[in-house]
Amino acid sequence: MKRKLVDHFAVAAHCRATPGQWQPVGEYNSSSTASCIEYNIRTARVPRSGSRSAYLPAGAYEATRVLTEYGARVEARYVGKDGETA
Repeated sequence: MKRKLVDHFAVAAHCRATPGQWQPVGEYNSSSTASCIEYNIRTARVPRSGSRSAYLPAGAYEATRVLTEYGARVEARYVGKDGETA
């Protein structure tokens, strides 16, 4: 199953517009891939050199993964700086 590319900047903007509410990020074939995406969101980690994170500043977003029939779905929410919902 080929997955659709995720526009993380659009997801982050939607999360900021609805603080505290979980928003879908994407579904991944592998739980380990979903776990990496989840980590990248929480830490605002940039997976490739020369890129920038949509989820800045680090700690402003929470992420979770939910196992599905096809792998794992990642969801994120904006909680603001220092974990306080803005």
